[in-house]
Amino acid sequence: MRRLHGLCLLLGAALFALLIHEVGVDALRRESAHLGWGVLAIVAVEGLADLLHTAGWQRCFPRGERPGVWRLWGPQLAGAAINLVTPTAGLAGEVVRGSLAPRACGSDGVVASLAVSKLSAALADTALVLGGAAVLLAHGPLGAGARGAVAGASGLLAGGVLGFGLLQRRGRLAGFLAAPPVLAQLIGRERAARWVRAAAAIDRRIAALHTAERGALREAVALHLLGNAVGALQIHLFFSVLGLTSSLAAVGTVFLVARAIDVLAFFVPGRLGAQEGARMFAMSLVGIEPSLGLLFSLILRLEQLAWAGLGFAAYGVLLWQRRATAGVVGVTR
Repeated sequence: MRRLHGLCLLLGAALFALLIHEVGVDALRRESAHLGWGVLAIVAVEGLADLLHTAGWQRCFPRGERPGVWRLWGPQLAGAAINLVTPTAGLAGEVVRGSLAPRACGSDGVVASLAVSKLSAALADTALVLGGAAVLLAHGPLGAGARGAVAGASGLLAGGVLGFGLLQRRGRLAGFLAAPPVLAQLIGRERAARWVRAAAAIDRRIAALHTAERGALREAVALHLLGNAVGALQIHLFFSVLGLTSSLAAVGTVFLVARAIDVLAFFVPGRLGAQEGARMFAMSLVGIEPSLGLLFSLILRLEQLAWAGLGFAAYGVLLWQRRATAGVVGVTR
């Protein structure tokens, strides 16, 4: 698996370099000169997306146990930073979020909230992927093979998310992950039995959330959708600053197509190359020079680096606070 990730990173880097070479550094420099302070606006608005995703996670706690959004924002930023640099489909970031979440929520409650939030975010992503796939199939210059690949990948994603949701609703998700017979051989029967008992407790909490908090879970999906839709706002800002068409149809087409490719390219570390190619292709569909798609993607790279820096800073601060608190508790005892 590590070799596969390394190969994907290498291919992505090669594609990234090829796109830069084809467009030309001088052309990118000339076009970027027209953006001015608009770059800062595109970068800054990502903070709104992070807050909306944090609010979506908050809705996945039981009503009487929900931490404040601001208490979850630091762990949310830290998890997003980890996800940016690791090709783990967001799993590494969830571990970080869980380790930094408020301790008062309890480990079972935090894990359950993360699982349900992951489902709500996946549902939001799937809706956008299906929208992007519909645009591609209707208007994209694709051959029969490419159309079949788009339809097949979208269907597999939707089926996987549906299965993920069914396991949660039936209280079998954690048990499904912890129950493989090989687990006992790897970590020992006693420890495996403890894992199975812990998984059962988490499954009960997840199933209870699906039963008692249906309205909150719909809110979580809506909030994750709104968080993703901030990407459309960034496209609108980019078009407006450059004096390009910013019609709803053009912005929506670029956003949906690029977002769909982003989600389906999750296995590429940092989506290097895939993110750039997606925006170049998406903008070409609405008659905009592909070079501007590459420029926009480079601005998104700047945004990702800026917010990842804040995320790693939040990770360091929260980790230091945890250790300081543990030291004080130890001294008190």
